[in-house]
Amino acid sequence: MAHGDSPESQPPDSPSTRQFHELPRVLGLFDAVTVVVGSIIGSGIFLSKVGRVAEQLHAFGPIIGVWIGVGVVTLCGALAVAELAAMHPRAGGPYLYLREAYGPLPAFLWGWSEFWVIRTGSIAALACATVIYLDKFLEQIHPLPPSLHPWLAGAIVVGLSAINYFSTRWGATVQNVTTVLKVGFLIAIIVLPVMLGKAAVSNLEPIWPTAAEPSYWKALGIAIVAVLWPYDGWINIAPVAEEIRDPQRNVPRGLALGMLVVILVYVGANVGYHLTLPMSHLAASEIDPVTGQPGPTSTVASDLFGVMFGKYGMQFAALGVMCSTFGAVNSNLFTGPRIYFAMARDGLLHPRLHAVHATYQTPGNAILLQAGWTTALIAFFFYKYPNPRESFEAMTDSVIFAGLIFYGLTVAAVYVLRRTRPDLPRPYRTWGYPVTPALMLLVYVAAAATILGERPSETMYVVGLIGAGVIYYLIVTRIIAARAARRP
Repeated sequence: MAHGDSPESQPPDSPSTRQFHELPRVLGLFDAVTVVVGSIIGSGIFLSKVGRVAEQLHAFGPIIGVWIGVGVVTLCGALAVAELAAMHPRAGGPYLYLREAYGPLPAFLWGWSEFWVIRTGSIAALACATVIYLDKFLEQIHPLPPSLHPWLAGAIVVGLSAINYFSTRWGATVQNVTTVLKVGFLIAIIVLPVMLGKAAVSNLEPIWPTAAEPSYWKALGIAIVAVLWPYDGWINIAPVAEEIRDPQRNVPRGLALGMLVVILVYVGANVGYHLTLPMSHLAASEIDPVTGQPGPTSTVASDLFGVMFGKYGMQFAALGVMCSTFGAVNSNLFTGPRIYFAMARDGLLHPRLHAVHATYQTPGNAILLQAGWTTALIAFFFYKYPNPRESFEAMTDSVIFAGLIFYGLTVAAVYVLRRTRPDLPRPYRTWGYPVTPALMLLVYVAAAATILGERPSETMYVVGLIGAGVIYYLIVTRIIAARAARRP
C-alpha cells in the first residue's frame, strides 16, 4: 500500500484489508474497566503526591475535597470522551477525535507528542518507579546496585512489549491481574487500619483551615495540580476502542465504571492514610528522608504499613506499589501503539506501522517502535540523571504539560463536533452537556497556567517538540501530495 493511501481505497471485505487495517474485537466490558483503572492507578496515590497535598493544605476537609473534586472533574472529561469514542470506535482514540474536530495537523501533533514524550515518557517513568520499589523490597535482603536500575527498567519495557506483541489477550490478562491486585492493595489501606485498631479520628484534625488567606488559594491550586498526576491515564481506553466488543455500549460504561472505582478507592485510601498517620507526618512524607527532596522514594503507603506491621509491612508496601506501577507500564504499552497504528493508517507514518501481524493479530510493528524509543529514553535519562529520583522527576515533568494541552483539546472536540457535525450518530451523549466538559476545561486551563509559571523549562521543551512536529507534518504532507500528483 502506498504511503498516502487511505484504508477506504482498499476493497472493504478483502483478506488483505482485514489483515492490515482492522484489529480484532477481543476485549469485553471487564477488560475495558481494567484498562481505565489500571491506567490511572500507578504511583501517585502511594507516593509523595499524597504528602504534597497535605503539605500544602494542612486540613482534612480541603484535602479530601481536592481528591473528590479532581476525580469528579476527570469523570466529566471521561464522559465527554465516551461520546467521541462511541461515535468513532476505531484504533487511535484522541487522534481520530482531534482529526474530525480540528483537522489533520492538531491530530498529528497529538500522536507526535504521545510518541516522543507523553506516552513513552510515562512508560519510562513508571518503569523506573517499578525498579525503585523492587530495590526497596529487596533492600533487607540484597539491595540492587544502581548501575542495574536502567537495565531492569529496560527489561520491564521489553518483556511487557513482547507479551503485547504476541497476544492482545495476554496483554489484557496482565492488565486484569495487576489491576485486581492494586485495587486489593488499596482496599487493604482502607480497611486494615480500622480492623487492627490503628485508626484514630483525632488524626483527622484539623478538619478546616483557621483562615482562608490569599496564600491558601495558591496552595489549593498547587494541590490540585499535584492530584492531576494520580488521575492521569483515564483517556487510555479510547485508543483501544477498535478491539472492544460492542464499543458503543462498553466504552462509555467502561469509562464511567472505571472512574467511579478509582474515585472511591482514592478517597478511601486518603481516609485510611489520615486516620492512621498524623497530619504533620503526612505533610513531612512529601520529603524523602535520604535525599531531602520530594520524589518517588517517599511513600505514605510504606509509612502506613510500617505502623501496622513494622519493617515487614514496609516491604509488603513496596511490593504493592511495585505491582501497581508494573501494571501501569503495561496499560500504556498496551494502548499507545494503537495511536501510531491509526496515524500510519492515514499515511502520516510509515505504512508498516499500520500492519496487523498475520499470526498474532496485534499492531506488532507499532509495539516494537514504541518499545525501542522508550528504552532509549530510559538510557538517556539515567545517563543525564544517574540518581533514580532525578530520572523519575525529569520524565514526569516532561509529560504533564503536554498532556493537559491535548486532553483539553480532546474534550473540547465535543463542542466542535456538536456544532459542525450534528448529523453524526451518537450512541451515547455526554451527561450534563454543556456544563460537565466545561468544568474540566476550566480546571485544565488553570492547571496549565500554574505549570507554566512554576516550571517554564519543561513547558518550553513541549513547545519546541510541537514546533518540530509542525515542520515534520508539512514535509510529509507535501511528499504525499507530490506522489498523488504524479499518479496517472
